[in-house]
Amino acid sequence: MTYSIIGILASIILIINNRDVFWIRDGKAQTNTQKNYRAFLLGALAYLVTDLLWGILDSYHLITLLFADTSVHFAAMVGAVMLLARYVVSYLDTGNAFEKTLKFAGHAFFALELVFVAVNFFKPILFWFDEGGVYHAGIARYITLGIQIFMFFVTSVYTLSVASRAKGRVRLRHMTIGLFGIAMMILITIQVFFPLLPLYAMGYMLGTCLLHNFVVEDEKEDYRRELEEAAKRDEEQKRELSESREGLKDALAAAENASKAKTNFLSNMSHEIRTPLNAIIGLSSIAMSDEETGDKAKEYLGKIDESAKHLLDIINDILDMSRIESGKMTIRKEEFSLKEALDQVNTMIGGQCREKGLSYEYKAVGSVSDRYIGDAMKLKQVLLNILGNAVKFTPEGGSVTFLVEEGPHFDKNAVLKFVVSDTGIGMSKDFLPHIFEPFSLADDASPGKYGSTGLGMPICKSLLELMNGHIEVASEEGKGSTFTVTVTLGETDEESKREEKLPKEDKAKADLKGRRVLFAEDVPINADIMKMILGERGIESDHAENGKEALEMFRSHVPWYYDAIFMDMRMPVMDGLEATRAIRALDREDSKRIPIIALTANAFDDDVKRSMQAGLNAHLSKPIEPDLMFETMEKLIH
Repeated sequence: MTYSIIGILASIILIINNRDVFWIRDGKAQTNTQKNYRAFLLGALAYLVTDLLWGILDSYHLITLLFADTSVHFAAMVGAVMLLARYVVSYLDTGNAFEKTLKFAGHAFFALELVFVAVNFFKPILFWFDEGGVYHAGIARYITLGIQIFMFFVTSVYTLSVASRAKGRVRLRHMTIGLFGIAMMILITIQVFFPLLPLYAMGYMLGTCLLHNFVVEDEKEDYRRELEEAAKRDEEQKRELSESREGLKDALAAAENASKAKTNFLSNMSHEIRTPLNAIIGLSSIAMSDEETGDKAKEYLGKIDESAKHLLDIINDILDMSRIESGKMTIRKEEFSLKEALDQVNTMIGGQCREKGLSYEYKAVGSVSDRYIGDAMKLKQVLLNILGNAVKFTPEGGSVTFLVEEGPHFDKNAVLKFVVSDTGIGMSKDFLPHIFEPFSLADDASPGKYGSTGLGMPICKSLLELMNGHIEVASEEGKGSTFTVTVTLGETDEESKREEKLPKEDKAKADLKGRRVLFAEDVPINADIMKMILGERGIESDHAENGKEALEMFRSHVPWYYDAIFMDMRMPVMDGLEATRAIRALDREDSKRIPIIALTANAFDDDVKRSMQAGLNAHLSKPIEPDLMFETMEKLIH
């Protein structure tokens, strides 16, 4: 029973002392040395367990089980030696040829011992038990112990030689490992002559306790180094992050400055180009309506007017693309009349078709509601662009068809489908994939031939995406094109829909003849044009050269002397926004109610928003469109 008692004590001490090695905590990965030490501990534990069982089985004379246990005992003994060699090699980690040889020798020794154990089942060369259950040693046992003594000797001598070149705590560790090997060598030598003494087990018990301290200290040292390296990495990352943040701040500031500069440039460019265009388009329109203008001059003026409007279209397209790219294009969600919007589109496109000799057909398929919630202006822009292209690229005698259909409803939204077909020149299959790329033009659609910039389709696609819609195109060269637009609009409440169906397009329009308006305009030629346009409808007008003068003129006259005010936004002394706020702040009955209309070259959405916030009733962009201006006056004047 001595073996059992020693085996139990040694196993308990080994497990308790090395519990933190057997069970990996917190998912912490082990180093290669720690893994090899853990394997060595398992081999030693297997050896100790066989010692424990050997004493019990021997006490009860269970010879067959004792034979099996002793076979495992020898395999575990040599396995532990092999694993110790692996541990020492990984611990020293010099990477020389001797260490590789030592590691190989350990594996070879273990393989040899397995052969001994296997042969011993058939011929007792390692050990055997006689009929009385007495243990007898065979020649292979002595070979096994001799090789173990040699392995421990070689390992110890090599470790001590490495220790002689080391310093400090590392030298002490190496020397202790070497001395452990020598101690095991001595214990095995004694056990050669006294087989039943548990010296080998006691050596493993004490040796693993010493080696465990190295493993734990190594683990702590590795963990300390890891923490230091992690702290350094953390500091480095913080420094890099701080530098990155500063860089991002600088880049963001530069981008914001660049964006502001771009916006200001485009706004100024828009204003500066629209101002002379207003004069060109306005004067050409007035001259063409003059009875004294000859036919030849009218022909020239018509071409001037057409070219000026084309230039205006280019400016509008560039500004739209800029707003879309900068993310400043906003989509309104306002209730509007689809019928009114389509009537305006059909009036314009129908007129263009008549002038060019095209047939134009509009159809509403099924039941289409009148009132929706969305951005009527952007929707009209998309439809006018697509229909305008259909007119532009369809030769005389062709046809343009415009279909509108209401699709499915979901979550208080309705899907509308608009289909535009023409019998025009069509597009090649090679060009179709590029139709929505900016400045992309088909080979036969050069700007000089059709007046196209290549921006219309990309703008339409971007606007539709902002409105939760999309656009598809089918076309065949020489046979025409079909564009299908779907857009999601909000539904109005049922009460609104019922009201639309009841008979009631309307408040009486104001008669403009004899009305008096005040307009602020700092460019003399634009002021002259404005006077002439207003005069054609019998409207009297007073001109102020800036916002301050407009404020004084309004204040100096009795209430309701003026029926409306037109206000340019960019003027010296006092701009239009400031002048409007000042007028609205006056303590008189007409200051809050008189229609004030922005008539300006500022055409950005932000400009419109600022106008509304300042108290203006409408925002009209230059060049002046007389019909739209008069229509606005008719709606706003009391």
